[in-house]
Formats: sequence, C-alpha cells, structure tokens
Amino acid sequence: MSDVPLVLVAEDDPVFRRVIAMTVTKFGFRVETVADGVEAFERLLLGGIDLLVTDHQMPRCSGHELLVRIASDPTTPFPPTILCTAKGFEIDRGALRKAFSLVAILHKPFSPSRLGELLTSRLATDGTKEGKGPVRPPVGASMIRPFS
Repeated sequence: MSDVPLVLVAEDDPVFRRVIAMTVTKFGFRVETVADGVEAFERLLLGGIDLLVTDHQMPRCSGHELLVRIASDPTTPFPPTILCTAKGFEIDRGALRKAFSLVAILHKPFSPSRLGELLTSRLATDGTKEGKGPVRPPVGASMIRPFS
C-alpha cells in the first residue's frame, strides 16, 4: 500500500480526463480514471480513494447523481470531492457545496494549476492517510434522486 494519495477522476470527455489525470500526476499523486458516475461508484466501493474529481454532466450517472448515491449509502466511502462543470451559472454552487461538503466547484475550462493547488492543499491537510477522513455530508430527502 502506497503512502501517496490516490485520486479518482470521473470524466466522460477523454481529453478532459487525460488533462486532469496528467495534472494529478504532475502534482505528485496517484490517479485512476473512469468514464462515468456508475464506474466511479463501483470503484469507490473498493475503497482506497483519497479524493474524487468528478464531472457534473456525464452519461448513465451525472456527478450530482453520484454524490447523492454516495451520501445516501453509509457503507460507501465518501472522499473529499471536487466537482467540475461546464454549466456555469446554471447550478447553485452554494447549495451543492453545502449539501456535499465539496472541496470546490471548478468551471470548465479551468486552470490545471488551480486544480493542482486544490489537490495539494486538501490532501496535505485533511488527514485521510491518518484515518481521519472526510465527514459524510448530510443529505436531505429532497436531494435524493433515483440512481440508474
């Protein structure tokens, strides 16, 4: 088992997925990538993920649906999460950050160095490697939607 934090990237666009993965490794972290929220949820069930970077809009399961699914299942690990989106002002940033205790919401296109700064500051200070992982955010009934 490695002491280097592992970041899971859920992104359906192969170009963005590659850019994010290269950024994660450039900043010294290990990375695994998946193409949608269904694959991300399955990978999270295996454990060992220190931080999740997820796209908001993905086929089969959006980033929002993924977060709802994780938060509503107490047996699923809920790592600190960065949500990436191209939706801009169409989403309620404050409500999303509060509902899911998000590290940040990044609007595409975003600066890879900004992502790297967020990764470095969060993974260096959250205590995940010492077993003090993130707190599971509360999810109200109005936030829960079916996961298909």
